[in-house]
Amino acid sequence: MSKKTDVVVVGSGLAGLVAALAAGERGKRVTLLTFGAGALSIGSGCVDLLGYLNGKPVDGDPLDALNALPPSHPYRTVGVEQVRAALDFFTDFCARQGSPLLPRLSRNRRLPTVMGTLKPTYLCPPSADADLLHDARRVLVAGVGGLKDCHPGLIIGQLRRYPTLADKEYRETVLPAPFGKTHRNITPLDVARYLDTEAGVAWLCDHLTPQLRDADVVLVPPICGTEDGVWHALRRHLGRPLLEMLSIPPGVSGLRLRRMLLRALHENNVEIVENVSVTRAEVEGDRCTALITSGFDHERSYPADAFIIATGGFMGGGFASEPGVAREAIFGLPLRLPDGSVPEDPTDWSAPDIFGSHPFAMMGVAVDDALRPVDDTGAPRLKNVHFAGRSLGGYDFSTEKSGNGVALVTGWHAAQHV
Repeated sequence: MSKKTDVVVVGSGLAGLVAALAAGERGKRVTLLTFGAGALSIGSGCVDLLGYLNGKPVDGDPLDALNALPPSHPYRTVGVEQVRAALDFFTDFCARQGSPLLPRLSRNRRLPTVMGTLKPTYLCPPSADADLLHDARRVLVAGVGGLKDCHPGLIIGQLRRYPTLADKEYRETVLPAPFGKTHRNITPLDVARYLDTEAGVAWLCDHLTPQLRDADVVLVPPICGTEDGVWHALRRHLGRPLLEMLSIPPGVSGLRLRRMLLRALHENNVEIVENVSVTRAEVEGDRCTALITSGFDHERSYPADAFIIATGGFMGGGFASEPGVAREAIFGLPLRLPDGSVPEDPTDWSAPDIFGSHPFAMMGVAVDDALRPVDDTGAPRLKNVHFAGRSLGGYDFSTEKSGNGVALVTGWHAAQHV
């Protein structure tokens, strides 16, 4: 058995890391249990607050649109003021870590992707400053030989479909493969790790500088190192604005953010236990007393005064399912739809429109305003257990573009109640 702590947090994604950090900064003794690197390490590192509402883009301030969401949505559960407070916490944290985010606007930013689309997001690092593209006249789009899923010609063709970007002067270039012939396609992460070295920076500058000419901005895949300082150094070397496009996993910006959060957790003396899977909980009455993990061929107990569960949904392993049954994996809690029902027939989990919002995507643990699981009457089932991130129901992060926003807000909010 481990020594009892104030808080045990479970989860290695953004919700879990933020919950552990926020609790640690409040002076709590925190143990963080993780299994794997979490979705944050392969994502964009941006915070999508709310990109779409009822299938339509949110054109104004996303914060102003939150009250139009259904009451079961996590943003409505915690309240708009708590959403603002969580965003303030995260913005201040990044600034204190020496990696300030772009200033918050009263609108979403629309970031270019390696597919040539524009993705709405609310908080993002300077390396993803989409205004550099929108304000430019002459745009150079650069790819890398051997890098899969990044084709400058395709990107330019897709960007021209947007009226505000159609009349710009585009040029394309493909930099030579940095590793020569390889037995597999390379990823942005491979190139980013190379650019962490002096040789990698020299490779990029030597091959990109002759192509710059009169370009106002250069679009590149997310390859500018696994630490923020590399992007700043490249901008100085090139003497031009450098804009990293968002890519499909594995991402690089998300890895930078994860490393920054982990450094802060160590600074706040958070104990991080890696590669352990929580298999069950010990419960006495309406309180959890400990979580039990399995790993390295033995079980271990982690007692605490409070627990924050941020284990993800179906893909993250936070939900367990079999034909006709879906439950939360640690406590066996039922998963509910926004209307409070528990879907028993698997045919009711999906919608006919494959690109629409599916019921299974909105299933989750029903909670109160402190994010504690509740029963059919709305009373807390477990008074010292709080859920965060994708463990919650009432929202579809894919169609809303709200995933990291809900993770950040609910992770921070849960930490305020322990």
